[in-house]
Amino acid sequence: MSKPSSIRTATFLLYIDLLYIMFNVVMSISNNSDDFNAGVIPLLIVRFILPIALALFFLNKRKYWPTLIMGFFVLWLSSIDLVTMVLSFASLLFLFNRKSRDYLRNVSDRLGEEAQAIDIDATVDPVEAEATVEPDEAAAEPSSGKEALPGGEKREGEATAAVSAAKKPKPSADPVIEIREAAPGDAEVIHSLMMEAFEEFRKAVPPSSALNETAEGIREALESGKESAAILYEDNLPSAMIRYKLDGDAIYFFRLSVVPARRKRGLARMLVEWIEQKGRSKGMSRSTCMVRQTVHRNLVMYENMGYEVTGQELFVRPEGSVTSLKLEKYIGL
Repeated sequence: MSKPSSIRTATFLLYIDLLYIMFNVVMSISNNSDDFNAGVIPLLIVRFILPIALALFFLNKRKYWPTLIMGFFVLWLSSIDLVTMVLSFASLLFLFNRKSRDYLRNVSDRLGEEAQAIDIDATVDPVEAEATVEPDEAAAEPSSGKEALPGGEKREGEATAAVSAAKKPKPSADPVIEIREAAPGDAEVIHSLMMEAFEEFRKAVPPSSALNETAEGIREALESGKESAAILYEDNLPSAMIRYKLDGDAIYFFRLSVVPARRKRGLARMLVEWIEQKGRSKGMSRSTCMVRQTVHRNLVMYENMGYEVTGQELFVRPEGSVTSLKLEKYIGL
């Protein structure tokens, strides 16, 4: 999890507080103040410098309760000096910020290690307008035998696909992970990963537009340069993928997909970090994506990764309407 601005501000204020106290000590010594003697130095170190140093130490180590305790202790000791008291109080306020609490508690790290089914792996359903094919074109080419029939029934091909998926070779317990830039020839792999990951959204209202896409549509988008993609391999077996495009000073990613059998392994985080690094290498200053407002778990996960909500859009489709939130993260150097 990247360090939030509130943590950086609190750290800065504590350093200013520390420098201010040390400056007063130095000035008192240099001026040979009548009311100053050598015995005061150890007292200042124990009463002011040491507590602030400990607060900075715990803050750097991301220890939540020790940091807060030392913050309150520094504030109490600073009550005799107005400047140090204001600096200590301000730093304590920033430590109580929600993002600061999450950072110190390693919330995003724990969530990333826990149930992957509730993070951004396969549950992201970005802007419906981002589908790479028109509805009529999608209808002309079925999606791997998994499309729904009237009345909610599924084709027999779906059961066959499930059996085939169960027979697929699996990576080892400690696989070699590699993320590769996709080529147009990888369209079938990308489409297969996406369909398997987004299947859970078939019964959503409205269903994800990802389920209407075709391998041919993805191939055409890659060939034309309208979009790019990356595939994550475990022991040379495809487990996840992400699609993206450059938009002004931002890298926009969508259709992030991790197959259900390979979740709870932090693969989604690896792909998002890969996207952010790709954006930096291209001179982009922002990383953006869209998520359904109703999938709150995705919103929480993205925010814990440093993304913030910057807007929303309503998309109306025959099957129903969906509100998508735009998330953004600054990735500039």
